[in-house]
Amino acid sequence: MIQEISLVLIAAALLVLVIIHVPALLQFRRTAREMEKFMEGARMQIAPLSHDLTVISQEIKGVLTSIRRQIESVEEGVDTFRDTARRLRSFEEELMQRIERPLLETATILSGVIHGFEVLKRLFRC
Repeated sequence: MIQEISLVLIAAALLVLVIIHVPALLQFRRTAREMEKFMEGARMQIAPLSHDLTVISQEIKGVLTSIRRQIESVEEGVDTFRDTARRLRSFEEELMQRIERPLLETATILSGVIHGFEVLKRLFRC
């Protein structure tokens, strides 16, 4: 008799557990169906997104290549400008050496001659 009661109690407990779990299992089933629908929709959208990403990445690659070429061109321009500035400075220094000294000597001589004429002029006035 104790065995029969134990068996009935175990069966009742299992029945209660099954009844309690039925709504959870039904919700799990609904969730699985919704997830399946979502995955199918996502799968349908992955192909166009993948194509768009490929197109965008190719365009970005082209833009980056163009930027790289322009940067190289700017670098060449800066180098050319720097070289021109150096040559101009060298030219200026050479010009100063060739012209400044003779001009200074000429100005000195001219100043001396003018001063000499002024002295002679003062002498003849008195």
